[in-house]
Order: sequence, then structure tokens, then C-alpha cells
Amino acid sequence: MLQILYVQVKIYMVTVHVLTSVMLSTAYLCKQVACSLCSETMEREILAIHKGENCPQRIVTCEFCEFPLPAIDLAEHQEVCGNRTELCHLCSRYIRLRERYNHESRCTGIAENNVGSSRDVRETEREEGAPRRQRPDYSRRRILFTIAITGIAVLLGSLFFQKKADSIQVTESFS
Repeated sequence: MLQILYVQVKIYMVTVHVLTSVMLSTAYLCKQVACSLCSETMEREILAIHKGENCPQRIVTCEFCEFPLPAIDLAEHQEVCGNRTELCHLCSRYIRLRERYNHESRCTGIAENNVGSSRDVRETEREEGAPRRQRPDYSRRRILFTIAITGIAVLLGSLFFQKKADSIQVTESFS
């Protein structure tokens, strides 16, 4: 009987020791800690995941220029950086960096010279729609008059500023 009681006490002590260890390790892991990058508090066990994947202040690199910056600034940076262009050496066209990989996979290497204004329309659309705006009809006399007035204004301005500069030099020489 004494042996049974001894075994039961021993089992009880081991159980208490195991439970205490589990409680202490759980308390250690569940302790709230602050992220050193963003100061957000969280449980210790998820801190490493937070710093590697979720922290807005973790350092990431731009896919276009490989510049390191905080993750919170990445979207804004890549919006600007991805709009930069580089010359494709196969087709001699300027390609946005954000479109570079798609372009490289389908580039034939033939220079396409079909770049035009976004306002260009086909002739049939022009004929159906409103007529094209006519160039303003400026008379030769009106153009010459404008040039003469501009020349007189420049001449008067240069004389005025020359006199102003001379008066400044005169007052400095008296000082």
C-alpha cells in the first residue's frame, strides 16, 4: 500500500512539474513584445513572422530598380519607378519598366514605326464627323505689326534697364 501511495505521489509531482513547465513556457511565449521596427505590440511567438512578412517598416526592394525601402512606401515608389522607360535594343522602342517582361516575351525585334498621336483618327471617321478646324488666317501685315511692336518693347526695355544699371553704379561710386 505504501508503494502505491509512493508511486501516486511521484506521478503527482511529475505532473505538477510538467504542468508548471508548460505554463511557464506558455507565459514566456504569450508575453507581449514590441516590434523594434514599427513599435507594434504582439505575442513573442509571432514576432519573427511579423518582422519578416507583415511589418510595414520592414525593408523590401523595388522590383524595377532594386532600391531598398520600407514596405509601407513600396507601392507609391513602384508606381513612379515602373513608369520610367528604357530603350528596347531589339525594336528600338521605349518601354515602361512595368511592361518590360511582357514586351521582352513578345518582342519580334522589328522596329515598329506606328507611333502616332492619340488624337489621330482614321479618314473615314473624319469624313463622318465634324470637319477639321481651319488654321487661323493671319494677314502678313498683322504679323509684321506684332513683330514691330515686340521689337520696340525690347528696345525700350533694354534702354530702361541700362539707365537703371548706370544709376546704380553712380550711387555706388558715391558711397
